[in-house]
Amino acid sequence: MIKLIELIKDKWPIISSMIIIAGLLFYAYGCEPKTQSLINPNEKVNLAELQLEIDTLMAKSEIRFADLQRQYELKDFIFNQSLIMLETGTVNPVGIATAVLAIAGLGAGADDIRLRRQRFNDRKNQQVNET
Repeated sequence: MIKLIELIKDKWPIISSMIIIAGLLFYAYGCEPKTQSLINPNEKVNLAELQLEIDTLMAKSEIRFADLQRQYELKDFIFNQSLIMLETGTVNPVGIATAVLAIAGLGAGADDIRLRRQRFNDRKNQQVNET
């Protein structure tokens, strides 16, 4: 027992360093890495939550991009039809009908993309909640 006390007195810097290093290793291994949230900067999120936020932002951006595309197509169509009417002096009913159906198809496509992303995010949320 006395030899152990003498050994501790002689080697206390090494022993205390080993205890501190062991504590730091337990801390580093046990802590899950977190980063700042993209949606709420005051909140810290782990990798799965960050991926979910990225998927949500991507879905929103795809929906908005599709909406902008549809608006540009409608604007271009109206501009082209007005040019045709000014050049020829007549209204092209087939062109108008085709454009209206194309715009309706774009709207249905954008809605389909939105619904697919929403179902995908719902499944991701269920997987995250199950774990």
